[in-house]
Amino acid sequence: MTPGQYLRDRRIRAASTLIKTDMPLAEIAAATGFADQSHLTRVFKTIKGLSPGAWRAAT
Repeated sequence: MTPGQYLRDRRIRAASTLIKTDMPLAEIAAATGFADQSHLTRVFKTIKGLSPGAWRAAT
């Protein structure tokens, strides 16, 4: 695992935890080091296979 992949994995794990709360996705993106909500959504969907909104609805 490269350092970039490790960092992305840590950010997605942190975002996954916060998505289970009522915190807005834009704030989650900022809190976990993503440039904006669309960046979080793009990376999250690539790794998890679902958008953050769909992930929130499923949990």
